[in-house]
Amino acid sequence: MANAILSFPRRQTQIPTDTATVEPLDPSAGSAVASHELWRRLPAHAFDEAERAALHELLVTARPFGVAHWPEALASDDAAAVAMALKLCGVDVLDTYRHDLVMSMLLSHALKGSPAAKATLAFTLDRRRYLGEDVEALTRSWRGPSRAEIRRAAVQALVEALS
Repeated sequence: MANAILSFPRRQTQIPTDTATVEPLDPSAGSAVASHELWRRLPAHAFDEAERAALHELLVTARPFGVAHWPEALASDDAAAVAMALKLCGVDVLDTYRHDLVMSMLLSHALKGSPAAKATLAFTLDRRRYLGEDVEALTRSWRGPSRAEIRRAAVQALVEALS
């Protein structure tokens, strides 16, 4: 399966010029964030109603070509959204508009609380390191605390309770 993902054919896709944008959280940041880039620009805690509305508008109007399971994912099927994302996780497709749409769909499921969508989103964000991006904070925001951190906190709470 890894060979099939890594050998996924690279296709050039035109990015539409009329995509919706969302104003940045920090007005001093300068430019707005395109709705199809929200998944790779904003951490988990930064999504409010404006971002969610832009994301919803993008997903209901988009019809990505050659993406299996889109109708199922649009109908709130978490497994379909994860399957779509995993099929398009090759490094050579990380900067395509089609990949942005699929990851936006996954983002919508992650925002609804799907643990599988959150883990897959963190995995894909981590792969953007290969493009030279600093994604550590974004990845951590979706991944949440590691099991080691949770155990460490539980032991510390136990020690404090016993002392």
